[in-house]
Amino acid sequence: MLLRRLPHDSCMHRIAAGTKLSCLTALTVAIGLNTSWAQLISVATIVVLAVTAARVPWRAVPRLPIWFWIMILIGFGLAAAGGGADRFLRLIGFSLLFTVLSIVIAWTIDLGDLAPTLRRVGTPLHRLGLPVDEWAITAALAVRCLPLMLDECRTVLAARRQRQMRPRDPAQVAGAITDVITASMAAAIRRASDLGEVIALRGGPTMPAHPANRLHARDLAALVLVAAATTIPSIVA
Repeated sequence: MLLRRLPHDSCMHRIAAGTKLSCLTALTVAIGLNTSWAQLISVATIVVLAVTAARVPWRAVPRLPIWFWIMILIGFGLAAAGGGADRFLRLIGFSLLFTVLSIVIAWTIDLGDLAPTLRRVGTPLHRLGLPVDEWAITAALAVRCLPLMLDECRTVLAARRQRQMRPRDPAQVAGAITDVITASMAAAIRRASDLGEVIALRGGPTMPAHPANRLHARDLAALVLVAAATTIPSIVA
């Protein structure tokens, strides 16, 4: 379910795409400017509320491989040996919070609203004559194609398993990784070429209609919560 919209309805689904992207930007900037524990706990509270409001099922949560946690432990050990354990933990907390919040937004956003929302955000650049419409459409198409690329990678890996091509030494592992990346890139180029031909046959890229501009009570509540989460820790400190 990673990078795919959850099929059920929830409060997070009904929040406007522009509101969610604005909240994500504000929280990211807040943590980037102030990575104190108070700020991290404040943002973590928002993330927990977002996950709860989205009613994310357990089966949709990705299972991280064991090597990921081993690398985290190794990094923590090296940071602790150098006297930077606290900074390392805050960096990991920032990365996890940003990743989880981004995934929750991807699970609850309507991809049809993504391009118009990005265009609205880039309105100042559009007035300068920059191709904001093309950038917004390209970004929206890239997000839509990410699940397809994940499927392509799984297909390549499954084909290698079927052929019993399991590397046994570091050189073979490096070769296997290179083969998977090359095959995935070839599939991406093929899909991009097919998509470009389809868009050209339809007369070029077109911007979907933008959803209503009206903010509802849930959007205002989300903005107020995010504003509080980004300002209160700084005031208290």
